[in-house]
This record gives sequence, structure tokens and C-alpha cells, in this order.
Amino acid sequence: MGGYTVIDLETTGLSPRQHDRIVEIAAVYVSENGQIEGEWTTLVNPGRDVGPTNLHGIAAKDVLDAPFLC
Repeated sequence: MGGYTVIDLETTGLSPRQHDRIVEIAAVYVSENGQIEGEWTTLVNPGRDVGPTNLHGIAAKDVLDAPFLC
């Protein structure tokens, strides 16, 4: 098995020092011949403002019922 997994994070900003948090996690498994074999995504409630909605497209109402990360 020579595929790979691509992981993408959407965040409230770019600085953990400013308490920026993850708002979405996604993973896609791609086979060695380039076919998408599986994918997974979840929204995450950051417990704060979601940040630049114009960049990631995630609104505060989208994460209200999403799980929190510790």
C-alpha cells in the first residue's frame, strides 16, 4: 500500500499565542495511483469567534453543535 493521506485544518487565525483554534479538520486518503479512497471531515467548536469566515466559509452557527477539542 503506497498511498498517502492529506490533512487539512481550518483555523480561527494563524497564532496559537493569540489563542487561535481549529474550526475544521479534514483527511483524505489517496491511493498510489491518485484515486481518492476515503475521506473524513468534522467541524470543531473553537469556543470563541470563528475568525475569517470569508477565507474558510465557516460561520459561527455552523459550529454551535460541533464537538470541542481539549
